[in-house]
Amino acid sequence: MKPIYLVFVLLLMLAAITVFVLLSGEPQHATGISSEFARGMKMGGDGAARLETIGRAPFYFQLVVTGLAGVLLYMGIAPARRDKPLIGFIVLVTFVNLAVWAFLYTGYEAYLQTGETSIAFGFPAPTNWTFWGIWLGYMLFNIFYVIGFRRYFFTHDDEAAFKKLVQECKSSERGI
Repeated sequence: MKPIYLVFVLLLMLAAITVFVLLSGEPQHATGISSEFARGMKMGGDGAARLETIGRAPFYFQLVVTGLAGVLLYMGIAPARRDKPLIGFIVLVTFVNLAVWAFLYTGYEAYLQTGETSIAFGFPAPTNWTFWGIWLGYMLFNIFYVIGFRRYFFTHDDEAAFKKLVQECKSSERGI
């Protein structure tokens, strides 16, 4: 399948999830609950109750966005330079990011249902997945861009061709 078709399917999925959320009823206490202690102040209320109307839509939305990021990175590389190591790396990093999101979201869901969470490094587990997992997971894409820059994005041949084109443009501007 051509990657552009996969992008189209993923965008349709995002649109469908968005329409579902828009057509869902307003969550219970969406604007908060009035505080009994301070007039004009709102309290957060029940997070699980606020998610009841849309269910796991945010979870699926982010899964699709993460997949879309991997496909778009793949499409950003010239077709002639797409090789098996590239595909393997993009798939691996995309799955790492999907796993991080799944751990974060399911940890948050478990907290909303039970009111308890595990603590690691002094923070609740979902917070750690946010601090370390999301940043480090997507940083792998950035590291790949730096390491693979000359192989996949801007080769020495590309640079020479670009310099030649710039020189030709400068020559034609001078009327030479």
